[in-house]
Amino acid sequence: MNTRWISRIAVLLLSTAGFGLAVGAAYAQSYPNRPITYIVPYGPGSGNDVIARIVAQKITDNWGHSMVVVNRPGATGGIALEATAKALPDGHTIVIASTSQIINQHLSKMRYDFLRDFTPVSVSGTLPYAVSVLNTFPAKSLQELVGVAKSSPKKLNFTGTIGSIAHLMGEMLKSAGNVDLVMIPNKLAADAEADVLAGRVEIYFSTLSAALRQAKAGKLRVLAVCGEKRSAELPDVPTISEAGYPKLNIVAAYYILAPLGTPKPIITALNREFVKAIDAKDVRDRLAAAGVDANSSSPEELGALIKSEVARWGKIVKDSGIRLD
Repeated sequence: MNTRWISRIAVLLLSTAGFGLAVGAAYAQSYPNRPITYIVPYGPGSGNDVIARIVAQKITDNWGHSMVVVNRPGATGGIALEATAKALPDGHTIVIASTSQIINQHLSKMRYDFLRDFTPVSVSGTLPYAVSVLNTFPAKSLQELVGVAKSSPKKLNFTGTIGSIAHLMGEMLKSAGNVDLVMIPNKLAADAEADVLAGRVEIYFSTLSAALRQAKAGKLRVLAVCGEKRSAELPDVPTISEAGYPKLNIVAAYYILAPLGTPKPIITALNREFVKAIDAKDVRDRLAAAGVDANSSSPEELGALIKSEVARWGKIVKDSGIRLD
């Protein structure tokens, strides 16, 4: 191919790229032109759901454009992530993903990939996990719980979705405490909670928000909370590191993602509205009451965080020996 044709091809490619950017910028000026579907990978009451509903309402109020939360549970969030990855990249479909979906990517052959299928928008918060039991259970601390488990091998159960953070925490406690616990799988977080409240399962690994709700109702006793500091809502409950099990210190992060190829001007608009909503005092206070540490980021910062989290959880899952395929 001679140099004249090479030059013409180069000009054509540059022109096409410029046209695409111009179209994206023009489209962004009229965006959004219909309600934005905000997909939650779990059912009502989950950490993702709590954050999504609080923030979506604030964005709707601020922006004057409707953001509708839609729950799409199943496959440890896989159904929601796959639906978002396949959605039209026009900014009208977004998802609140979390650490659990990164874990799931390492456990199973999923039809989504955090590093290839999504455009980052913003971090929305972090949510520590907690270890709880019924108020009627004899153990008053995590150390006492481990003692009960050691004296009764295979008599204590824990529950959660297969491959979830709760599942991994159970496996980690088995290893760190040298105890033999039985995993009772559930499809939904609400089912796991119901099993614990009904006394069918003794040990509850859950988000702090879920544990707080039942602790305030007088039904659960929280034995330890994850994170670097104690919960302001439960100041007398030790951190899991203080309780002697630092390897179980799990804090889930929540990420707002759009389909890959969503125009940058639209991502900029979405990021602006999420940051504005998340940084509002009333939103931060409501999230804090639910056990969530609210924070936001730029799309670039979230992209770097996801890359590091994919690598980190890949090692944790490998070390756990859990594989679902």
